[in-house]
Amino acid sequence: MKAKALGGALLLFLLLFVARMNAETIQLSSVGTATDAGQYNSNGNTIAIAPNSLWAGALSGSSWVSFGQTGNTSNPGFSVVPNGTVVSFFDVFNLSGIPSGGKITVMADDAATVILNGITLMAEAPISGNTYRICSDFGLGCRAPTVIDLPASDLHQGSNTLDFEVAQRNGVSFGLDYSGYVIDPVVAPEPSTAMLLGLGLLAMAAFGASRKSVNIPA
Repeated sequence: MKAKALGGALLLFLLLFVARMNAETIQLSSVGTATDAGQYNSNGNTIAIAPNSLWAGALSGSSWVSFGQTGNTSNPGFSVVPNGTVVSFFDVFNLSGIPSGGKITVMADDAATVILNGITLMAEAPISGNTYRICSDFGLGCRAPTVIDLPASDLHQGSNTLDFEVAQRNGVSFGLDYSGYVIDPVVAPEPSTAMLLGLGLLAMAAFGASRKSVNIPA
């Protein structure tokens, strides 16, 4: 019974260790600075806004956001962002392990460039031939979501930054909405933990060998 209990304890240790190595999903969504301190923009705090009635509804778990009341034209305090304005919206998040990638779904009025850790994932749609009747006629706009891959090669352990360069090209409203995720494996074990795992594996191997050699009953 003692031998069986020892084997069970070692097995439990290994199962607990493997459970700690499972990946977790980091959720990303536009909610504003008040809800997520990692979200801000080049003009200050990012705030949730009432959307323009012609925009698609906000993505699940997110809100349309801006630096001011720039969405619904009937909203008190609404202000028009001058054409040619580009505002950078940032979302800083941390990964504990070596990430395996993710996706981000984005909408913007009028248009946007999406950058991850300084690497452009999607450039703003061309201005030439673009009427911006509501927002960008093609590419990333406000009427339908655009899904963008977040490659593992562009992510890294520690701090990561998503940058949405939102551009106003032909009035009137202005805003950003996004929602997505990153798969974040738990960080590799500390050397002391790895040593304990190694000792546990060696003990299990020695235990199994000794049982075979002396035929210890279970």
